[in-house]
Amino acid sequence: MRYYFIALLSFACIQSACASDGAGNGEASSPAAGNWQGMDLHFHFETQVISQLKLVATWTCGGEGGCKGSLAPTALAGTFAVTTVQQPFEWQAATDQGLLKLSGAFKSATTVAGTYTAQLGACCAATGAWSADWVVGSVPTAGATATVAPTWGKGSSGSWHPVQPRASVTPALPANASADQKSMAMLVETLRAQLGVPHAVQHEALNQAAQSHADFYVAHKAQYDKKALSPHDQDATFGADFTGKNASDRAKAAGFSNPAIVEIMAFSGSPAAALQGWLDTVYHRLPLLHPQLDQWGYGQAKGGKAATEVIDATQAGPIAADLVVYPYPNQTAVPNAWSGNEGPQPPKPPLGYPSGPVISARFAGTIQVKTHELVDPQNKAVDHVWLTAANDKNLAAFDNKTVVLYAHKPLATGVYTVRLQVVRATKDEVVQWSFRVGN
Repeated sequence: MRYYFIALLSFACIQSACASDGAGNGEASSPAAGNWQGMDLHFHFETQVISQLKLVATWTCGGEGGCKGSLAPTALAGTFAVTTVQQPFEWQAATDQGLLKLSGAFKSATTVAGTYTAQLGACCAATGAWSADWVVGSVPTAGATATVAPTWGKGSSGSWHPVQPRASVTPALPANASADQKSMAMLVETLRAQLGVPHAVQHEALNQAAQSHADFYVAHKAQYDKKALSPHDQDATFGADFTGKNASDRAKAAGFSNPAIVEIMAFSGSPAAALQGWLDTVYHRLPLLHPQLDQWGYGQAKGGKAATEVIDATQAGPIAADLVVYPYPNQTAVPNAWSGNEGPQPPKPPLGYPSGPVISARFAGTIQVKTHELVDPQNKAVDHVWLTAANDKNLAAFDNKTVVLYAHKPLATGVYTVRLQVVRATKDEVVQWSFRVGN
């Protein structure tokens, strides 16, 4: 089986935060600092200020005579102050369609809820309720990653650690998600919780786009082979079930307006096999591990000798982790080899594939890697391929914040350690973590 990857890549704000005093005696608690996410809105809260507000849903309304209005996902400029839990707040933004108003209150240190009204032209106004939760493990921007790693223990032993795993695994998915979509949602959320990166919401329109493409590919597999058409594309001449030439077109046809769609495909037959196959690769793992993955959809289909799995996703969430590594610290049963089965195929080791397992680290900011090492259980250096955005055009295109290494040969069973000496904001840091290959 082969894995294919493709990346397809105005508000004037008016502040009016209420200055209501908190009620009650004693010291009121403050909302948790870090990133907050909900089905409609994402934002960052720090030093009693809400910032980086972003609409992630499409708000729609209908008026007299069949007129319709729509407000697509977009960033909302501006900030407003909230000092304590239970303090009501109001905020508004002028758009080219009318006025958007938000109201609400933090119900606790980790939950917030309220209502919205968005005037969508002269036709109508969209109204509804919104809510968001603090992203467990997210941190203020000023102190991105803690300097201690109690969860990782000896698994992360440098000066700069990956964010700690999240304790909860709570997939967010639409009510009409299929059994396969629910299964993949649990797999993706479990992975991201282990990595400590934010929840990503499975979106109904992206589910529809991914499922329609999976169905189209399987139904017309013979035509794909005959024409040598990329699995990521569709040809309208193949049949009436055509839903769009590329992933962006298909997402738009399903009602999703953000055109910046990343799509990955596998041909394995099940959600679990597809996810593991993607994680084994260099490029296909990137969207799944990305801290800013915020909305995604899944589809799969089987027919005759054809099978495919599709994820369509956006990467527009807040930056909530400045270091993500995979395999993660203390991970066990890491495969000892990788076949190189990926399109596009990453650079081959000197003797060709199979190589050792693929190892990656993603840095949110600008860093310089001074040295890179992979050492075996006897602390001996292991020769490896080293990829960065500077020497691999595909990595530069797909995610220029990630570095990758893989041993020239398959690895023996045992505990291996990666050591990266880096410079972050003029400060020398050591990123060092260990994992076990084999059982």
